[in-house]
Amino acid sequence: MAWMNGVAVGQAAYQPTSVEHWANMVTHGLFVLPAIYGAVFMVTAAHCSLHQLAAAIYGLGLAGLFSVSTFFHIVFYLGYYKKLKEVLHRGDRAMIYVFIATSYTPWLLLRPLPQDSWTLHLRWGIWVLAVVGILYQQMFHERFKMLETVFYLVIGIMPSMAVMNMDDRSGLAELKLGGAIYVLGVVFFKLDGRVPLAHAIWHLFVVLAAFIHYYAVLTYLILPQAGMEEAEAWTQGEGQCDALASHECPLL
Repeated sequence: MAWMNGVAVGQAAYQPTSVEHWANMVTHGLFVLPAIYGAVFMVTAAHCSLHQLAAAIYGLGLAGLFSVSTFFHIVFYLGYYKKLKEVLHRGDRAMIYVFIATSYTPWLLLRPLPQDSWTLHLRWGIWVLAVVGILYQQMFHERFKMLETVFYLVIGIMPSMAVMNMDDRSGLAELKLGGAIYVLGVVFFKLDGRVPLAHAIWHLFVVLAAFIHYYAVLTYLILPQAGMEEAEAWTQGEGQCDALASHECPLL
């Protein structure tokens, strides 16, 4: 039973062992249904249309990430459907950019942003960055792997500067912790053939970071519990929420 194959040469893709294939499938496959449940729970827990929209965007990104990853690794392991494998592989990589954008969207929609600040443009700018990343990835799929990884990191880290400068800093500790875990996991993302089960380990870093960020979005944005005054404000109903939405998100 082999735990690892040799390092891929040149632009060739790494070929996982059977053990690695199963580990790759299981480490994300086990979290598809919990991600879907978490997305539905977050949307139904939201108090108004703006928060429901933010929750839906985040939840779809979360569930989509685990689902596409799992389907790709299943098809890769079966080895029968090479065209489908290619489509899913591209989709798997594209979902990373989508997930980055969906992870920032609740913070950019539901937290006040300075009206004269460049950060206000990140509400749509994060999606422009994601689209640019996807277009690059589709055009140069598997050709410049290190540069692609750098793009993931740049697009993932750059918007955090805006979020970290928000006046309301509740939830930022969790956001920083999750981000650090993602970045650390990228190390294993690049260690196929050097560390056994490296890709599955990367998956586990993603799961842990996603859980921390989900907790932060739910706790501090969808169901604010940082202080009693904020919690009481949310119990006042739809009118309070609509007023908050119009104040915090004038673009909508």
